[in-house]
Parts: sequence; structure tokens; C-alpha cells
Amino acid sequence: MDSPPYQKLLAETEAAAQAAPAPGSPAEAEALGRFQTFFENMTPEQVANTVAQVYAPQAWLYDTLVLHHGIDEIKPYFIKTAERAAGVRVEVLDILRSGHDFYLKWSMDIDWSAFKKGKTTRSFGMSHLRFNDSGQVIMHYDFWDSTNGFFEHLPIIGAVIKWIKQKVATGS
Repeated sequence: MDSPPYQKLLAETEAAAQAAPAPGSPAEAEALGRFQTFFENMTPEQVANTVAQVYAPQAWLYDTLVLHHGIDEIKPYFIKTAERAAGVRVEVLDILRSGHDFYLKWSMDIDWSAFKKGKTTRSFGMSHLRFNDSGQVIMHYDFWDSTNGFFEHLPIIGAVIKWIKQKVATGS
């Protein structure tokens, strides 16, 4: 059975995550602050200048659309994301730490330039993060509704997805 690589990424990052910044430490606050600042208002320039401070060289990123491994894959992905939208803003609404794992609840606003000029969409999700001993992200695994947050806003396929959702909702 094909499934998202969650268990694999947990296993691969377990040892490094054991050295995450101590709970309540300044290093923990700095790591979380860097992550939040990175996503507050993404621009191509901001991503290019700060992504290596936020993500470790061998970090994993899974956002329900794609899986990337290493800063050499993560950096261009985030730059292209920022280029395709007039604005991407993520607000962290809550943070929970359990051992060396961090869970962040967030809202994301995207001002579309490539697909729906002038339209802003909002979606909500959760991210599971793990940090290394330097406070850099070594695993970023998102849980969010990419259909509502992305695919419904694409030309042609968006209308098909909305039609399918309507059929499922009405049972016809």
C-alpha cells in the first residue's frame, strides 16, 4: 500500500531529534521564532536569504503535495511557491511540544497571482516539526486539506473537484 512517508521520516530523524533544544530554553524559542518568521510573509528574496537558517542541510519536507529532501530541494521549492503567489502568509495559532516533537496549528493565506488574480484563499493545517541540536528543522510534515487549500483554485480541475465534492455531499 502506498502511503505518505510519515513513519519513514519519523524513523530517519529520531536520533537527530533527540538533541533538539531543551524545553523552555532560549534555543527552543529561537528555533520556533525562526520558523514562524520564515512563513509570516514569504517572498522569493526572503526565502533565498533565510531558508538555510531555518532548515538543516538534510531536512525533510512533506506538505501533502510533494516530498523534498535536503536544502537543495527545499530552497527552490519555496522560492517557486513564493513566486507563483502575490503573497503567502502563515500565522501560527498554537504550538504544542511532546518530547522532541513540535506540533503547530496554523492558518495560511495565499494571494493568487498565477491562478486567480486578486483572490485570497485561507486554509488551516497542522505541521509536525523536529529540530536538530542547532535548532534547524530536520523534519517538517504538514497535515492540511490541499484540495480546499490549493486544487479547488486551479483552472478546470477546480470546477471538477467542486462538482465531485457536491456529488459526495448530496449522495448522488
